Amino acid sequence: MKEYMLCKDPMVYAPPMGEFYQKLIALDIPLLIPIPRTITSSGFFPSWNASTVHYLCVRFTGGTSPHTEFSFEEKFAIPIKLYDTLPLYRQFNEPLVEQRPTSDNQVLVDLELPISSLGPLDPFHLRVKIGANPLHNKRKRNLRLKLVTMQIKEYMQGFDSGLPVKREIKLRSDTDECDKPITSDGTTHIFEFPFPYDNDFVHHFSLSDAQINNEELSVKFPSATFNKNRNLPKAAEGIPVTHTQGFTTLGRLFSIRYEIIVKVKISHGKDTVVTLPLTVSPFDRDSCEYLLSWIKGECLLARDRFTKETVNRIAASFKDEEVHMLLQRFCPPPVVYRVNKADWEALGYTVDNYGQLIIKCIE
Repeated sequence: MKEYMLCKDPMVYAPPMGEFYQKLIALDIPLLIPIPRTITSSGFFPSWNASTVHYLCVRFTGGTSPHTEFSFEEKFAIPIKLYDTLPLYRQFNEPLVEQRPTSDNQVLVDLELPISSLGPLDPFHLRVKIGANPLHNKRKRNLRLKLVTMQIKEYMQGFDSGLPVKREIKLRSDTDECDKPITSDGTTHIFEFPFPYDNDFVHHFSLSDAQINNEELSVKFPSATFNKNRNLPKAAEGIPVTHTQGFTTLGRLFSIRYEIIVKVKISHGKDTVVTLPLTVSPFDRDSCEYLLSWIKGECLLARDRFTKETVNRIAASFKDEEVHMLLQRFCPPPVVYRVNKADWEALGYTVDNYGQLIIKCIE
């Protein structure tokens, strides 16, 4: 297990100046912590048994003198989700095109990926066109296409000692066998299927669920229940349900990325391999419809709370310390509950129990 600190506020509250300690009943400290731009999503990657978990660590120091001083630290798991790879974004809906000639320059392989970001169960569509190179002067006459193989691979790359430099796993492999002559017109192969997923928990939203079926309903009592998905280990606390399978991520310790690999086998010619990058999102297209409207609403709330000028300055800044200073004026001061009956009642306790242990009052 590796860990590192993203941000730190060394002292959110201290006793009044000149005093070593302050006797209190309770202390309410509002925190406004800007999330660094380099943060990664919390998630669990079952293919590699790897996970990313974020914690809010609070350190408390008490005591009436240096000899009786004590301290302890408490951790609270906080799920972090990024929305930078949603399939509905415009940059992922522009066709991704790649053309690659074979090493002997006899054949051209064209790939076209209409949507380059996919979520669980999203439709995958890849168009592969293979044809003779019309610009080659001495073109062979007996070129024949034998195999077209499409693979989707997941790569894990480690950036820290103790982690593998690079490993890969094959998610899917489809092969079209044929024996066709390769002409200038070319032949087209289409690969279509729902994108692979590990468990049903990642498929939350479906527009078809809201439609009412007017057909006659029938009740069936199955004698057995079969789960076609593999059993997944329980994810750690602080990992969102939608982030319990692989997705594209880039972090300090490791990165997960995906690639489409097309292998073309040619008779009387040179075989070739063409690759395309693929972005995998934790959210499918149906859930993005809900998320985009929610993101727009949160942007309006941030503008109303922090003013439009402050939001623009935060968006233009790449320094975490500068963002932290800009937000501090919007953070309310701590609320101190001193040892008196008024503050005791303000906490919700009765005056009759004043002076007793708070644990007994809670019980």
